[in-house]
Amino acid sequence: MSLLTSTRVVFLATVLSGASAWAQASLPGFALERLELNSGRGSLVSGNGELLPEGGFRVGMMGQYQHLPFVLRNGTQRLELVRGRASTVLAGSYGLFSWLELGLQLPVVLWQHGENPGNLGLTPLTPAALDTPVLQARLGVLAQRHEQPVDLSVDLAVGLPLGSGQALASDSGLRFRARATVGRRVGWLHPALEAGVLVRPRSPLAAAGSSQSLEVRGGALATTTGEGLRGELAVRGAFAADTGQSSLELLGGVRLPLSPAFDLSVLGGPGLGSAPGTPIARVLVGLNFRSEPPPALERLAEAVPQFRLEEANVPSSRVVTASVLPVPTRELLPPHVAAEPLRADTGAPPALRGTVRFEPGGTALAGDQPELRQLLPLLRALPAETTVLIEGQPELEARDASDRLLPLRRAQALRHHLAAQGVPMERMQARVSGTNHVEVLVTGAAPVLSQETP
Repeated sequence: MSLLTSTRVVFLATVLSGASAWAQASLPGFALERLELNSGRGSLVSGNGELLPEGGFRVGMMGQYQHLPFVLRNGTQRLELVRGRASTVLAGSYGLFSWLELGLQLPVVLWQHGENPGNLGLTPLTPAALDTPVLQARLGVLAQRHEQPVDLSVDLAVGLPLGSGQALASDSGLRFRARATVGRRVGWLHPALEAGVLVRPRSPLAAAGSSQSLEVRGGALATTTGEGLRGELAVRGAFAADTGQSSLELLGGVRLPLSPAFDLSVLGGPGLGSAPGTPIARVLVGLNFRSEPPPALERLAEAVPQFRLEEANVPSSRVVTASVLPVPTRELLPPHVAAEPLRADTGAPPALRGTVRFEPGGTALAGDQPELRQLLPLLRALPAETTVLIEGQPELEARDASDRLLPLRRAQALRHHLAAQGVPMERMQARVSGTNHVEVLVTGAAPVLSQETP
């Protein structure tokens, strides 16, 4: 496909034919940028339906370059108004509640250049200016960490007309966006889909009509999971009802962890379509910092055993004996599951055992645990028939019923933590067994490890 076809923008004949009569008129101002970056969970260019946990936050600095995002063409007339454009975005997201995430994006056009539009009677572009700031609220509807089938979120955003129209960085009024995103972890892959609408002031490129413009947007995202280098592939498309113009971009790249808190993202790819702001090529680089609190069991909507006291039937002595009886729940293993994993030296499936430490008397993980991080790749790679048993060990000093609940609550907290790291929830079960830690036991219908790991 030719360069002209992939980058053409049909500028209305009424605009171009009348431009010669203008005496250095200003460019018709509107926001050229089509891409809103994502500072929450997911990819640099799209979310995956997950929300940040309550109290968690992410901030980042993203830079991008676009080649030929805006070309004016009418018949034989062609003007590369924006040949190249470099911009940066300071973005951040904060988990205000478990169901609400707030975000802010502050974009700035650092540099742009193109052909001089003076022969059309238009003033040149402003090379640098503030772009349209965006305020966003993301609402969580469904979450896999709550044992629901998918992650589903709804975004509501508003773009503020604080940028420069002469830099093609601001609409004439407020712009509003609504979007739904659904995603699900499937083994080592995390796909997601999104769909939404954008309502903005009518584009100066559109024919006279309503004062508002409606644009329908959609996209798909696929990322790999894990702690190391991850791949990302995103497809984004849009169609503007008032101008009949469309846009399609394919962006692929990687996300590289630099430390437990920092990661680097690099993406790039081609664009196709007639809508302004669709470059023939886009490159993005982002550096993100994240801070997320460990899972707190008290916030989990999880069933736990209940206890009741029964009076002994000894009416003659009037002695009351208190006995504690557990009520079975779906978290406890069925009776046929063995209490201990089978060992490899017996010819049965080998076992993997690891100890997870918690803060005294609570359910929060005790700091960084390299043993658990080393265990995660093995747990993700286990065959589908493998069962992961998370076993809570009662503390020796436990004295009342609430203390006796702590081991199971820790096991449940660890189960949700592992699920958030990519271990399928349905393969994990929790139980209580005999010191003051939680162990991870792995058994299977076929050998999955070559030796027992202490």
